[in-house]
Amino acid sequence: MADVPSPAAGDPLVPSPAAGDPLLPADVAALQREASRFAIRLREEAARREWQPDPADRVPWPLVAEASRRGWRTLGLPRNWGGGGASVLALCALVEALAWGDMGFAVLIDQTLKVERILARLAGPQARRHFLDRFLADDRCVLAICLTEPETGSDYVIPSPGFRFRTTAARRPDGSWVLDGTKRFISNGADARFAVVFACTDASQPAERGTSAFLVERGLPGYSTETVHEKISQRTINNAVLRFDRVAVEPWRLLGRPHLGFAGAREILRESVIEAAATTLGTARAAYEMALRHACQRRQGGRPLAEHGNVRARLGRMHAQLEAARSLVWRAAAAVESDGYDHRLGASAKLVAADTAVAVCQSAMELHGGLAVMYRECGVEKCLRDCLSFLHSDGAQDSLALRIADLSVAALRDG
Repeated sequence: MADVPSPAAGDPLVPSPAAGDPLLPADVAALQREASRFAIRLREEAARREWQPDPADRVPWPLVAEASRRGWRTLGLPRNWGGGGASVLALCALVEALAWGDMGFAVLIDQTLKVERILARLAGPQARRHFLDRFLADDRCVLAICLTEPETGSDYVIPSPGFRFRTTAARRPDGSWVLDGTKRFISNGADARFAVVFACTDASQPAERGTSAFLVERGLPGYSTETVHEKISQRTINNAVLRFDRVAVEPWRLLGRPHLGFAGAREILRESVIEAAATTLGTARAAYEMALRHACQRRQGGRPLAEHGNVRARLGRMHAQLEAARSLVWRAAAAVESDGYDHRLGASAKLVAADTAVAVCQSAMELHGGLAVMYRECGVEKCLRDCLSFLHSDGAQDSLALRIADLSVAALRDG
């Protein structure tokens, strides 16, 4: 993989830990080092792009192509599919490092990693060939997963017996399907070449047993982007409202068994919340490092801020909070591929990491004083804006807390 030149010593954009964390396996630490150096350029590019009026100009496509050449866009695919066959821990190290530079870019890559893992497990031979031929040949091909709808949000995180997706797919006598519905807030929605769409195919059953997953692609008649959302967060990835108006779906585009696509994807993507947790910590770490540097340089009351006891105590808590949250994320990442995985662990990692990230970013804002709210004069405000998105993305915090509680009650009852 190509290397990114290191900046001069003392450059405020140098990520930490620049040498790779010693607790990680050697290959994962090397990946972390490389992505950390790449993230320096991400930060600079995001500052230039995020407020472009045209959403098409906000995505740094040359850097997406470069990340592809480094193997990161395909890191989650099995090696026999042409991917990296990476562990969940490696994916977490990657997205945390990228999110230090720009959360939007990290999420763009992570969404693609999630969808490719669903396809690797559920796609049949024809869907696999169709997807891989195009995905591997196009280093700017990104992917989307279509769950959230205008009428449903966290329902799919803690599905009740009455939950059904409003998007539907009706089966024709020849085995093909007709897809109808709307999805919103979809990451990469405006730019994804392929999307995995979840639709109700048996309304007599709850979502776990009545939802199918389909591989669709831009250009199919009836598949359109209605709106690109304007957001305060993650502005370098385009979230969109997608409309499916009687989209004809060939039989081979069905992923997995009919009516069990949602259940299958949930099991495959049990690490999704863990990667989300790692993403939030990358951005929060950037905010902490900005605050630390500012505290050492800014003089207040006749001496640097860092010489005031209350400031040092706050910096110490920020560091400890990040380390504690990362330990939980790495523990969940290491456990997710083991037998008997406890889903409470991944949900807990995201719940704790997202809350920690927002708290650390808020502390960083306060340590910067009035400078923090000056538009484009202080990067820490972007960190807070970005981290706020993960109070909802990949499951709202209260939804995850309820899921943890439900699993705990069930474990006690069955125990």
